[in-house]
Amino acid sequence: MLISLTIMIMATLLSGCQSASNDGEIISKELIKVPGQNPKLNIYQIFYYSEGTKVEALLTEPVWSGEYPLVINLHGGKLFREESISHYDFGYTAESVSKASHRVITLYPNYRGYMESDGHLQGLAGSTLDAQNAVKAAKSMLGEKIKEDSTYLLGYSFGGGVALRMASERRDVKAVAAVGSFVGSDEYIRWLDENPKNSSLLIAGWRYQLKELNDDVHNNNGSLLDRIPDIEAPVLFLQGTGDANVIWQTVQQYADDMEKADKTVNLVMFPNGNHALDDQYREPANEEIVQWFQKYGLSKW
Repeated sequence: MLISLTIMIMATLLSGCQSASNDGEIISKELIKVPGQNPKLNIYQIFYYSEGTKVEALLTEPVWSGEYPLVINLHGGKLFREESISHYDFGYTAESVSKASHRVITLYPNYRGYMESDGHLQGLAGSTLDAQNAVKAAKSMLGEKIKEDSTYLLGYSFGGGVALRMASERRDVKAVAAVGSFVGSDEYIRWLDENPKNSSLLIAGWRYQLKELNDDVHNNNGSLLDRIPDIEAPVLFLQGTGDANVIWQTVQQYADDMEKADKTVNLVMFPNGNHALDDQYREPANEEIVQWFQKYGLSKW
């Protein structure tokens, strides 16, 4: 019995080492074509390992030789880990990235549980790990073309939270832009506790789930609020006051907390703007992002 138990423990440990050691290893890559794509781009669908699970990402590459900055585009999703959901139909497709800029290399991770990725929805910590491993995969594939220490993060909704967490873990990030961003359960709980009568927003019904999420987040190496001291890159927040998915005041709180920590941060508010700012503010919001990245070295984007 003791021998069998020892063998089981060793097998478990070896399995864990294997899944960690092959993080970012490419399983397959395919050059794909879609109608109307930018002719100056190659578009690849890649699958790579993240904690032993097959994860999908799309990667665009300028057809010309040379070195290019890396832009990581991080989609939104569900805040909570949900083991019952896999291949959730939300994320990037080749058609959605077909007009990407040919002046940069752009990486579009579809975290575990989304689109063609295996596994189930992971929440913030797991999705951030998937994005980090996607960077490893991209660099193993296009390493010579990716400009050193020239990474830019663009996140939407939940993806904004992924961008903030990535920025706290990476030193090569030049700038971050977050649209309608999730800024962590700490800020949500603080605002909901200070505004207990608010029931007009979707998030208000998540009070107890957020408290559970907060415990889970802290068990996964710190919340976004705790990570502010580790964020070195300048951060731009774009936020609509008509956002039905994000309490805009939490973004204001987080930006204020960054300022108190002497971080470089800018918050641009859009009156009555929706969650994705894909309404009347689409063009001004995109222009804000372009100008922010240009300010921190991303020319000709």
